[in-house]
Order: sequence, then C-alpha cells, then structure tokens
Amino acid sequence: MSNSLLLLLSIGPLAMVLVMIASQRAGAVNDAYTGEVTGRWVRSSTGTYGPTGHCMMRIRADEGRELTIEVNGRTYQSLGVGDRVVKVPGARWPVRSE
Repeated sequence: MSNSLLLLLSIGPLAMVLVMIASQRAGAVNDAYTGEVTGRWVRSSTGTYGPTGHCMMRIRADEGRELTIEVNGRTYQSLGVGDRVVKVPGARWPVRSE
C-alpha cells in the first residue's frame, strides 16, 4: 500500500469527525427559540488536565420542544430556573427576555 493512500485512510475519519462537529456548532448558532429555563446543573468530568465543569441548562421552548444545552459560565450565572429566555440566530447563547 502506498504511503499516500495510507495517509489518506488515516486522516479521512478524523476530517469527517471535525466536519460533523463544525456543522453541529453552526446549527446551534443559527438556532432560534424563546422559552423558559426548567433546569440547570454543572456536570463535571475528569480529563488529562484534571476536573472540568460543564454548565448545562434545560429549556422548554414555546413550541414544546425540550432543549439541553451547554452554556458558558457567565450565561449560567445570569439565568435561573423560571427565567424566560430568547435565542436569536447568530447568537451563541440565550439571554433573558425583556
């Protein structure tokens, strides 16, 4: 087997995974909804560099769908259970509705 074919076969799956991750993130940024925060928690995991916290929120959209999203620490601190939120296309995180 030639070296170029071996290189292509080894890098191909990695490239596909990276494309899938990028498309999921782009879809999350383009998503839009209004709803209410119904739950929030911090999920921890331990990796190579020690424990890592992931701030999670559950949102019930006005259309009836349930969303579980990971947010940054600032968004997590600013929103509580029962808060009305709005997420506009292009914004990374939901914000409290006015």
